[in-house]
Amino acid sequence: MHHPQDLVQREELIRQYLLRRLDPAATEDFESHYLACEECFEEMRAAQLLMAGLANSAVDMRRQQDVLVLEFSTPVQLTRQARLVAEFLRGVLEQKDTKVLIDLSRVSRIDSAGLGLLMNWYSHAVRNQGALKLLNPNTEVQKVLHVTRMDTVVETYFDRTEALASFQQDA
Repeated sequence: MHHPQDLVQREELIRQYLLRRLDPAATEDFESHYLACEECFEEMRAAQLLMAGLANSAVDMRRQQDVLVLEFSTPVQLTRQARLVAEFLRGVLEQKDTKVLIDLSRVSRIDSAGLGLLMNWYSHAVRNQGALKLLNPNTEVQKVLHVTRMDTVVETYFDRTEALASFQQDA
């Protein structure tokens, strides 16, 4: 296996390996190269530790009534650099949940990549005859939602009870 020079390709290959999505031949090639190449091994180990940490603690998921509520358990940024956070959440939201409320109170910053992520989740919910709504964005995140006019597409609430009740009103 050659050493992927493109960082994005390398990260994708590592992600596929860690998620056990490579076929047996590709897995063998990956392991023989990445275990022998110190630079690649360190990248893979860092990605593995980050994914494990994210899976254990980054997002608290629970059901309230028939709504999946996602809350970040630690402060987070939804930015291009937070690729593993996005990957983890993408996997969470690939489920068949059609009513999703995302608590943004611990999101300190969002950029175009984070907005794209929110729009993908929103589109996924709508395609499945559902809804995605946001809860408690901070002032900076609110400004970004407003400037991009996303606040005209995705409903935003500042009261959990009111947000949860809005899903019942949609039915």
